Amino acid sequence: MIGFDRVKRRWLRFQLEETGTAIVEMVLMTPILVWAFVITLQFFDAYRADLVSTKASLTVADLFSRETGEIDDDYLNGTQDLLKFLNLAKTQPDFRITVFSWNQNDKVYNVNWSRKRGSRPEMTKGALNALASKLPILSPGENAILVETWTKYQPKYGDGIGIMKGTGLQGDMEFSTFMPINPRFAPTLCFNNTHNDITKREC
Repeated sequence: MIGFDRVKRRWLRFQLEETGTAIVEMVLMTPILVWAFVITLQFFDAYRADLVSTKASLTVADLFSRETGEIDDDYLNGTQDLLKFLNLAKTQPDFRITVFSWNQNDKVYNVNWSRKRGSRPEMTKGALNALASKLPILSPGENAILVETWTKYQPKYGDGIGIMKGTGLQGDMEFSTFMPINPRFAPTLCFNNTHNDITKREC
């Protein structure tokens, strides 16, 4: 019994001992704190990149809406370069511009013209009408401009060591925008690569 009492006292003393618990807690909590910090940093950066992409697209859409003359391929190439600069992107963002109108007789949207830069196809009438719920209501004869962009994004923090697994922020990502806008100072926006030949104009 004496031996048992001694073991029992030592066990109770061990249970009440508090020396060194801070170090144990630090060892246990440090990986969790580092993980939470990196995750927070990555989410903040992803939201920042998404916001920058949206603002860049708004800038480009506003640029198109203010045009009163014709635009051409050089204009669209410059627009793609502008998007890359505004997004601080390493690769060229994809974008597509579509000028469309409302056909009152058939109750459908018509594609007046569409041009793209990047891997996406040009807009078709069927694809445009599939997006009808996102498009503005137009009066007969009214034209509108649709600007769409796709910007690639790669997580900066922790992706290479697997910290981002399960967060939805691992691997390459893509931010897309969808910007319908009305022409401000002209009835429509026209495309023409041959400005001295009016028959080549698309409006």
